[in-house]
Amino acid sequence: MEKHATVVSFLLDETGSMHSIKDDTVGGFNAYLETLQHDDADIVFSLVSFNSADTRRRYVAQPIEQVAPLTADTYHPTASTPLIDAAVTIINATSDAVKTRDDDPNVVIVVQTDGHENASVEHSRADLEALIEAKQAAGWEFVFLGAGLDAFAAARGAGLRLDAKKVVAYSRSRSREVFAATAENLRDYVRSGRGETLDYRLDQREGVEDTHTEQYLDPSATPPNTSAREEQPRGAAVDDRDLTAS
Repeated sequence: MEKHATVVSFLLDETGSMHSIKDDTVGGFNAYLETLQHDDADIVFSLVSFNSADTRRRYVAQPIEQVAPLTADTYHPTASTPLIDAAVTIINATSDAVKTRDDDPNVVIVVQTDGHENASVEHSRADLEALIEAKQAAGWEFVFLGAGLDAFAAARGAGLRLDAKKVVAYSRSRSREVFAATAENLRDYVRSGRGETLDYRLDQREGVEDTHTEQYLDPSATPPNTSAREEQPRGAAVDDRDLTAS
């Protein structure tokens, strides 16, 4: 099999409600990063963290060995969840980086959040839906991690129409485990280039207490009704629970 470089982009939730699992998120992400750095693979990595106060392009298409771990001083959960705007940001940043390359890399976008879209102002659900459809047609892979919620419903509500096998809902007490499972799958994808290696296995879902996603794994299953959430005016929702003062 022909080997390809892999472009990996990670969208990390830095909203207020993440404060209660801040330490496990930092530790889990750092272990995920370390797994990929020690794999001796050709990976270029992007990291964008997001909330309604600041969406930060921390790294864009950097050799993965140059990416520094997060610390308690560099990860500050606060404010609300502009999931749509942030997803468009990381997809466009990744697309721009891919265009500068003279090869044909594999591309994976990983999205992590613990909340539903409630604060985007620049882009609509339809914008994100169309963008993802175009990138999937070009062979890009998408993975979605949802903490303490029905991840598939949250993704679908924001316009991320993804393969349920690559979506995982995890208990807020299982942050480290979900990052470890995601790193394992991504390592296998980097080695093989086969999209199915990104699918979460049953044992991985059990290990992170995913009690939501099984109902969507059947292709004939009815997707969640997100119409009520989609009809809400953007910016109408209150800020996420901000626990930084507790």
